[in-house]
Amino acid sequence: MRSKAVVLVGLAGLFGISVAFILGIIVGSSNAQVPLIRDTPAPYCFEDPNPDQFTEQHVQSKVIACQVMGMTKDAAVSFIEAEGRSWRIASEDGESFALTEDYTDSRINLDLVLGLVVGASAW
Repeated sequence: MRSKAVVLVGLAGLFGISVAFILGIIVGSSNAQVPLIRDTPAPYCFEDPNPDQFTEQHVQSKVIACQVMGMTKDAAVSFIEAEGRSWRIASEDGESFALTEDYTDSRINLDLVLGLVVGASAW
């Protein structure tokens, strides 16, 4: 008889934990304040302190590349062009494009998924 009681208590505990987990997911997702799509530059980007930077313009291009992460393609392109930099699409929706290996310290490569910038690098 004792085995049945242990099983019932265990099942009740699993049920309680499952309900708490589901409620936590629902409450947590409704309270999330981080937007997935941004129209403004990311505020948490900073200059790379590494002394091996190519030029000061390259340092600034890397900051701009960081700032466009999470933006839509159009917003990112507008921001990059307003900052006086050039850009190109390195990949879009899983398709990588052939890129030239010429170096310019004012160009930003964009990786896009469904119209959002998911990767950006200064090269």
